[in-house]
Amino acid sequence: MPLFLTKKINEVSTYAVWNITETVTDLALLTGFSAPHRNNIKKCEWLATRLLVMHLASLFKIRYNGIDKTSKGKPFLIGHTANISLTHSFPIAAAMIHLDAPCGIDIELPKNQLVKIQSKILHKSEYQHKDNIFNLCKIWTTKEVLIKVCGQTQLSFKKEMKTEFINDHLILGHIISNEIKERHMIGITPILNYLLAFSL
Repeated sequence: MPLFLTKKINEVSTYAVWNITETVTDLALLTGFSAPHRNNIKKCEWLATRLLVMHLASLFKIRYNGIDKTSKGKPFLIGHTANISLTHSFPIAAAMIHLDAPCGIDIELPKNQLVKIQSKILHKSEYQHKDNIFNLCKIWTTKEVLIKVCGQTQLSFKKEMKTEFINDHLILGHIISNEIKERHMIGITPILNYLLAFSL
């Protein structure tokens, strides 16, 4: 059985996580859709995120009419104003819904590759986290969430975003670009061997 975790963040926001063990055919039967990809892993991720959003929509009694994307690639529910966010890192997929505000969710596996690219993702205020794979993963996922919340995909991880660790499970993320000055509290939680970050 897949991990199908649903976590209520507050009265207007919830996320859900799926551990994909099904085949593409299994997921297509569950959703009633076919995925617009050739690669089977991408098909599974696409279908699993749709299943998750369908589930989240049902919790808030929202009729699911499908998902589309803005010109900047931000997903949204067709025919409803609720905000959604999607993420996947096979075999894990996750989705989030927020009734009132833009939201973001991201999942990543702590891995050595993050050390190799840390010079590109660490703001000068974050150097104390250098070579720490788990903290680098928290910084990476937090900044991915910030991008998803504000919808600006061109933000520089190194120069236009920074993080402030509150505790092991909370990070205050700052967007400090010329155009955007925002702060968002981000929750961090382990899921199997992964780290999941989500806007609060």
